Amino acid sequence: MKTQTRFFGLLLLLPFAAVAAGDQAQLKAELIKMEHDFCALASEQGVPAAFAHFAAPDAAFFDVDPREHRGPEAVRLRMAGFPPNAKLTWAPLQVDVAASGDLGYTWGRYEFRSQGADGQGHVGGGFYLTIWKRQPDGSWKFAIDTGTPDRPKPPPPAPAEAEAKPKP
Repeated sequence: MKTQTRFFGLLLLLPFAAVAAGDQAQLKAELIKMEHDFCALASEQGVPAAFAHFAAPDAAFFDVDPREHRGPEAVRLRMAGFPPNAKLTWAPLQVDVAASGDLGYTWGRYEFRSQGADGQGHVGGGFYLTIWKRQPDGSWKFAIDTGTPDRPKPPPPAPAEAEAKPKP
């Protein structure tokens, strides 16, 4: 009898599990949209304006000491000196949201394009991680944003080194 009661009790919970899974999919879709909107604003109004718009009041960056600088001040310090003609684009590759629906993260690839003082175009890229926090008004803002550039490709071996290495 106890087994039947437990079984029927679990059956009653199944619709709630399905609703929660649907909510999770919706929340993930919201974060993907936030990333696309964030990147679009960076293209339209510039990277500093986009970061200021999407930053939570307590946003932090790891390359601007988060123990001392949070929110708008952290954004201002992080974006200070951002080259005015540089372009930063990105796209999420992975997204997840906490079961509570108030915290999520995205990570993906970014590309940075700029023109150096020598007139040469420079392109760099890497991976980024953004932690998003739902705000009291229901919107999503980033709490932490960080990126890691791709590792440089190793230089080709010098001709003397290539000849000196034994062949397998």
